[in-house]
Amino acid sequence: MVKLLPSAVQDDKLNRWFTILKIVLFCMPFLYLGYVGIGTGGASLDSQGVLSGNPTMAISFLSAMIQPYAGWILILSQRRLGDGRAPYAMVNLAFLFLAELLMMSTVGVIGFALILWRCKKHTGFGPMAAFRKIQTRRLFAEVGGSVVVLLLAGICFFASMQVGVI
Repeated sequence: MVKLLPSAVQDDKLNRWFTILKIVLFCMPFLYLGYVGIGTGGASLDSQGVLSGNPTMAISFLSAMIQPYAGWILILSQRRLGDGRAPYAMVNLAFLFLAELLMMSTVGVIGFALILWRCKKHTGFGPMAAFRKIQTRRLFAEVGGSVVVLLLAGICFFASMQVGVI
């Protein structure tokens, strides 16, 4: 008998949204590099010239490089939904949603909002109720990865404020 990885739930639409968001998050660095290539007109794409000449590009570069890690945490959250640790998955997803807000990633914000909404319908509780259900001694072990993403997103946000993007 073949043992399958646990899917998030038996909800096909939610699994499809997870898959789409994972693919988009993992492709973000490549999309950013294509954007930089188009923005410079194909001229010298050395990292020193582009990133030091335009600080907003450096912030966008850091934000794009964080996205695959957020995608990996999304995979872990989907597995937690499947194996009965739904409160920890909801807290993970909420932290990742906040990180996408701080990084000002429209695609990430919309994707995580849709997944959070659908997971709330499936589990019957929202992120705040999930936060009240989790054990505090297991908090960092279960949601530590999304806390790291949130901290890196905070760095991007404050750098954007310093540069004047916001």
